[in-house]
Amino acid sequence: MDDIAFSTEALARQPLADAVWRLLHFTMADDWLDDLWGRNRGRCYERVLKFSTLAHLVVDALLEHGGSGRQSFERGQEDDKLPISISSTYDKLGNLPPPLSEALLGEGTQRLHKLLPGDPAFEPFPLPACWAGYEVFGVDGKAIKHIKRLLKPLRGLRAGILGARASVALNLRTGTTVGMVGHLDGEAGEAALTEDLLAQMAAAAAGWPWLAVLDRLYCNLGFPRRVLDAGGHFLIRYCSNTTFVADPARAAQESLDAQGRRIVQEWGRLGKVEGPRALYVRRITLHLADGKVISVITDLLDEDAYPAEDLLATYQERWGIERVFHQITDVFSLKHLIGSSPEAVLFQFSFCLLLYNTLQVLRTYLAFHQKCQAERISNEKLFYDLKRQMIAVDEMIGNEQLLDLLGEVPTAVELRKHLRENLRHVWTKRWWKAPSSRGGGHKKAKTRVLGNHTSTYRVLQGTIT
Repeated sequence: MDDIAFSTEALARQPLADAVWRLLHFTMADDWLDDLWGRNRGRCYERVLKFSTLAHLVVDALLEHGGSGRQSFERGQEDDKLPISISSTYDKLGNLPPPLSEALLGEGTQRLHKLLPGDPAFEPFPLPACWAGYEVFGVDGKAIKHIKRLLKPLRGLRAGILGARASVALNLRTGTTVGMVGHLDGEAGEAALTEDLLAQMAAAAAGWPWLAVLDRLYCNLGFPRRVLDAGGHFLIRYCSNTTFVADPARAAQESLDAQGRRIVQEWGRLGKVEGPRALYVRRITLHLADGKVISVITDLLDEDAYPAEDLLATYQERWGIERVFHQITDVFSLKHLIGSSPEAVLFQFSFCLLLYNTLQVLRTYLAFHQKCQAERISNEKLFYDLKRQMIAVDEMIGNEQLLDLLGEVPTAVELRKHLRENLRHVWTKRWWKAPSSRGGGHKKAKTRVLGNHTSTYRVLQGTIT
């Protein structure tokens, strides 16, 4: 068997790696990366190392080497892909401007969205029926931790150090992050970043009505108005620090949800006094069994078009972005930061989100063929097998031969057809998400132990005091 035939067969036997390499080949085409660099480089410049080469080396570090930049850079030098020293490569990472990182995620995700299955009858992450024709975005901020104290000014500090901060928008319908606004100061305020993120959400909606789902930090007199001014609607966790004045002309409504819990709907004014800053909203309060309540406010006043139970369920989905942050930290090695400077940290964070989106496209195709919700497929289990296959492809084929096999960058239509056919029979039961072990979400009382430590043996013997 000649080399080409062997490489073709080897790639065909690693279908997950084949799919992801083709997704990245389309999404991160060199001409697009060069154009992205030219539009967002600021005062940075290229001499010997091109931005597209650096981007592909970072991909290798995150997908194959557990976040180790040195492993990727040393292998890049060995394969003549990295024409400069490793220390200069780290310097290059440490000078990338934040707008470049933001554009990488936003525009890269737009390119990925062209590759989704495109079947209107299939929803990988279904939403309540009232959001038909809407784009729904969950929003949250992320402070990036686990900074290595490699920079000399950091070495003598006895303090937790934050590398950078970003506010991120998650499309709850596709499960992909569609935009972020970053700040080099990890202690920067989250609300100001999210205000700048509104324009990205409006652009990601592409002319469709859109909804921003936000936590109680944004329950004030100013931020809901900014969402409306950006062309969107809001669903925000109510915070008692902001006064709600019920409308005496409109009676409150009560109902029960599917679990028999009481829901109270009220209409009224947000703010103590009437005036130009006051906002008329609907407040929905869910009374939980333990006596606690969950309240949300929204500018969508029609209780028939937007049922209270659907809005409460939609707010619960906002936690999806917290799961994204958790998974990119564990799955894509955000705990192992390639650089220590805020610019390098923000760039790696953006790349982790883009690779997470790539995994969601792969998971969506698998869910499409299994006729199930994408949420039932484990990201962690899928990525474990994907990583094994990508390493196998790298060892058996090599970078240059792989690029020859991938050929010219295909059109979105051609690649969607390839992914549908190639992933049709790719499945193992190991990828199902394990059932929850939370026991219904009830917290068990914990027993305090004398001295605050004991042994497993004593616990099992029942001799702890």
